[in-house]
Amino acid sequence: MKRINIFIGLLGLLAIGCTKDKSTGVTQQLPAFDVAGVPDTINLYTHQDTLRLSPAVASENTYDYYWTNISANFVSLYGNRNKTDTLAFTKNLELPVKLDPGQYYLIFNVKDKRTGVVKGKEIIFNVSTRNENGWYLIKDNNGKTDVDFIYKTGRIDNWIAFNNGKSLDGNAVKGLFSGELRTTLTSPDLFGGLVVLSENDAAIYRVSNGAQVYGFDSMFFSKPANRNPQNVFQPMPSGNLMLINDNKAYCMTKGALFTNLPQTYTPSPLAVVGAMDLGWDIKTKSIFCYNGAAYAALAKNGDNLKNMTADLLWMGGYPGPRSVALTLFRLPDQRGMLYKLNTLYGFLLGSDSLIMKRDTLAPTHGLMKASKIAGNYDSDYIYYAVGNAIYLTDVTTATERLQVTLPEGEVVTDIQHIKYPVPATNVVYTTDYLAIATYKDGRYKVWLHKISSIGTIQPLAQPSFEGTGRINTIIYMEKGVGSRVF
Repeated sequence: MKRINIFIGLLGLLAIGCTKDKSTGVTQQLPAFDVAGVPDTINLYTHQDTLRLSPAVASENTYDYYWTNISANFVSLYGNRNKTDTLAFTKNLELPVKLDPGQYYLIFNVKDKRTGVVKGKEIIFNVSTRNENGWYLIKDNNGKTDVDFIYKTGRIDNWIAFNNGKSLDGNAVKGLFSGELRTTLTSPDLFGGLVVLSENDAAIYRVSNGAQVYGFDSMFFSKPANRNPQNVFQPMPSGNLMLINDNKAYCMTKGALFTNLPQTYTPSPLAVVGAMDLGWDIKTKSIFCYNGAAYAALAKNGDNLKNMTADLLWMGGYPGPRSVALTLFRLPDQRGMLYKLNTLYGFLLGSDSLIMKRDTLAPTHGLMKASKIAGNYDSDYIYYAVGNAIYLTDVTTATERLQVTLPEGEVVTDIQHIKYPVPATNVVYTTDYLAIATYKDGRYKVWLHKISSIGTIQPLAQPSFEGTGRINTIIYMEKGVGSRVF
């Protein structure tokens, strides 16, 4: 049905093969129309390939030429908002592909110089992108933040600069995949975005073509006075996106811009996702909830997490089917306090017991001196780095177990549990690793460890990826959808 509609729309441009002599009223047959050397279908990668076509046309000097292109993604003849793009006024075509992925109709238009009648040769033009499948490694190098993108048959280092001409200024803070973005509230054009924060900047890039959609200066209704991006997180309600800048919280309704939340709290950069998202108020030393563009205080079942005499060291959130959060505090006497919380709505709103487990850790426990900490989505396991050693602790017993010792001099910069697809009920995971990133002498290594059913990881002889710079966040992507950051 699409192709019928589009060619009805093009009938004003493409003649059927004859013309009428107005002086005599006689219909005359046009000269033969013979084009060779042009395929019926072309498949190319956007932002990678160049479209090159050299058609052979019989009696070519009797014609003028031009190329047009229109997306096959339209609604109807009268509802179609897609425009026909004129690409060139030449017989031969050489053009870098910069289109969004999808199917297009490329038309080679041949205009008879004598009669002015135009005939067209249709080509199905399929545009794909390598960007939709692979590993996105958010990194910094020499005071600039960028992304190394590694796919099945190759890699694009400094993906941001490759697609936009420059990297972000400052060291990396965080990266995040966010789906169902749009540029206006009514736009039907939904796209996946890579959100990248540096110390001095922030931007959202369209995954399909790598182009920057928003920068720090354009993503707020009222731009903050200070550039100090500290965290970004994707709530379970996918229509929102949350950002913390300079200890102030902002909420974006996708299709609009970030708006600031009331100054009820002074949010720490630490936040995790649940049915409502959990944050930490620096002033009152209390856990609270983000609820879209508003806050929600914990109910009485969360009184032990309010006005605390402890400092929050780490939070890990595991939304979806598991719906728990882990929080680690340091008490004034240097002991640790580890909480496991139920982050379903009813528990956050006070209908039942919020705190599922609480344990005290000795000051000598490895978690209290860890440089990097991460949890396990599936079970109550915590992984952490002490120097170049990676340990495992289970929440039930707080027993420490050495997992791997990394090469001497390697500094751990990131630990994450990478699961894809995004955890949901009855899904089959294609990717499930504990990812550990290290840094030494200006270069990174990423180690992808398989996880056993009891949480242990096995040593690897070689890293999975290497490159220049220091890794901050790792995102795995399939078919344009990225993993959550746990």
